[in-house]
Amino acid sequence: MTSTVAAGLAALLALVGCAGSAGPAATASTTPAGVATVLPTDKPGGTLRVVTDAMPTGDPGWAVTTADRAFARLVSRTLYSYPASADVDSAVVARPDLAVSAPQRSPNGLVITVRLSSAARWDTPTPRRIVANDVARGLKRLCLPPTPSPLRGYFAATIVGFNAYCTELFTKPLDQLKDFIENQSPAGIQVVSNTDIAFHLIRPYTDFVDLLALPEAAPVPVEADDYQPNSPDYLNHLISDGPYHVTSSADGVYSLGKDGQWNRAIDGIRQALPDHITITSGVTAADAQSQIEAGKADITLDSAVPLDRATALFKAADPRLSVPTTGSDLFLTVGMHGPAGAALSDQDVRDALATCVDRIAVVEALGDPPFASAASQLLQPTMTGYSPLDPFPTQDGAGDATTCGDGLAKAPDGPVTELTLLTTDTATDAAVAGALVETFAKVGVKLVVDAKAQSDFDAAAVSPLQQSWDLALTTVTPLWYGDAGRTVFQPLFDPTWVGQRPVDGGYDAKEVLDTMSVALQAPTPASRAAAWGVLESTVLRDVAVIPLAVLYEPRFRSSSVLSFNQVPSVGTVDLTDLALGPA
Repeated sequence: MTSTVAAGLAALLALVGCAGSAGPAATASTTPAGVATVLPTDKPGGTLRVVTDAMPTGDPGWAVTTADRAFARLVSRTLYSYPASADVDSAVVARPDLAVSAPQRSPNGLVITVRLSSAARWDTPTPRRIVANDVARGLKRLCLPPTPSPLRGYFAATIVGFNAYCTELFTKPLDQLKDFIENQSPAGIQVVSNTDIAFHLIRPYTDFVDLLALPEAAPVPVEADDYQPNSPDYLNHLISDGPYHVTSSADGVYSLGKDGQWNRAIDGIRQALPDHITITSGVTAADAQSQIEAGKADITLDSAVPLDRATALFKAADPRLSVPTTGSDLFLTVGMHGPAGAALSDQDVRDALATCVDRIAVVEALGDPPFASAASQLLQPTMTGYSPLDPFPTQDGAGDATTCGDGLAKAPDGPVTELTLLTTDTATDAAVAGALVETFAKVGVKLVVDAKAQSDFDAAAVSPLQQSWDLALTTVTPLWYGDAGRTVFQPLFDPTWVGQRPVDGGYDAKEVLDTMSVALQAPTPASRAAAWGVLESTVLRDVAVIPLAVLYEPRFRSSSVLSFNQVPSVGTVDLTDLALGPA
C-alpha cells in the first residue's frame, strides 16, 4: 500500500461520518427512445406462462442464479425483502416481509432481534405457523454437506460462532445431520420465542438487514430435514410460505396455484396478481425468445434476451424489451503471483497496465449501450459510497497506448511482452477477450487467452499461490444494490472468506480489510459512504483490479404482460407483480 493510501485510511478512521454520498439515483429500466412506457397496473387474474432452461429446486439456501431467486420469490418469504418498483431507489431498500418491523438493535449494536408476524403459515395439510425456529433452521442448513450453500460466507463473516458450527456440522455422519440441525445452534443464533429471534454479531455491522433479505435467510420447515438440500426431492416435496405453491408437475411442466395460507393482508412485498403460473423447463434461450415473440409464452425465468435479438428489438423500439440500470461488474483481476508476477508486483508497472485497456472496444464487444456501459470503478450509482472515480483516465476511456507501452517496457526485470488472460469459455468472455487481445497487441504485448469451463475457471481463479495467469476476466453480480459494498468487495479481498468467491489475485488487502470493517460498522449513511469510497479508491489506485464495464441483461415479455418492474436483487422481474391482459 502507498503511504498516501495509509494516510487516507487514518483520516477516515478519525473523521468518518463527516462526508460521503450515496450517489445519484438511476432509473429502473431503459425503454427505447420515442416509445411510451406501459404504465404499471394492479389488474389481477390470468395464467402467467413462464419458460426456463432448468427448473430450480426451490431450496432458498441455494438460490444463487437469477432463476433460483425468481422462483424463490414465488414460494418463499424472508424476514426482509426488496419491493418491485419503477423507482430503483425504492427497489434497493429492504422492507419488512415476515418481520413485523425494522429489527431492534442493542445499545452496542451487537445483538439484532427480529419479531416475526404471527399470521404467516406454512402450506402444510394442517396449516402451521411459521416460527423463529424455522428461521434458525434455514440458516443452519446452509452448511450441510456434501455441497454447502455457496453464500454461507456472508453469515460466517457476521454471526458469532456460525463458522465453527459449520465446521462441526461438516464432520457429522449423514445419519446425525438432522439431529444436529434440530438440537444444536451457532452461538450467535438465539431463538427467544416463537416470534422473536436474536442474532449476535461479531461486530456491529449495519448491513445485516440486507443479509436477512437474501433467500438464504428464509425460514425452512422441519420437513426439509428429510431431503437432500437443493435436490429434486426438495422440489417434489416443497412446502410453500409464499403466494404460490406447486400443484402438479408432468413432463417438465410445473403448475403453480395460489397458496391458500397466503393473502395480501400479511405480505406487503408481493401482489400475487396472476391466478396461475406454469413453468415449462428444458427451453433454451433462443427457443424461449421465439416462443415469447410468437405469443406462446410470456416471460423467461432464467435467460436474458440473446444479444443479437436484443439489439434488433432495441433498434426497432419494441416496448416489450426492458433493460435494467443495475447489472454485473466486469473487470480484470491482476494476478500477483502469475507468470509475470515479478513485473506486476511493481506499482509503476501496474499503473501503466491500468492505462492499457480500451473500454470502448470492450463495450462494443458486449453489444454497446444500453446492454453495457464503460466503467472505471466497481460501485454502481445506486450503491452507498458511489462517486464518479477514474484514477487512470484516458481519452474517452479508449486507453493510452503510449503510457501503457512505455510503462510495460520499463518493468524492473525487463519488458513485459506476454501476459496470460484467464477467462471462462462463454461467448461473452470470448468477445471481451478478443477486444483485449487486439488492444494489447497495439503495444507489442501478446495476450495469451486461457479459456476454461466454469468449474475449471473457479478452481484456477482462487489459487493465488499456484497462479497460471496474470489477468483474470472477472464478473461480479452484486446480491443487493443499496448499502452494497460488502457484496462487491468482501468475497474478492477477504482472505478468510468461505464459500463462493469470484477470484483471488493474491492482493495484500490488510488496509482494505481495515477500511471495510469501518464501512460495515459506520453508524450513518454519510460515514458508510465515505468509508466505501476510500476502500474503492484504494483498490483501484493499487490496481488490484481494472474495471472494464457494467453488463445489463435485457429482458423481454409478451404483449399480454401489462406491468414490468424489475427487482435488482433478483436480477429480473418480480413474477408475482405481473398484470396480464390483452395487449
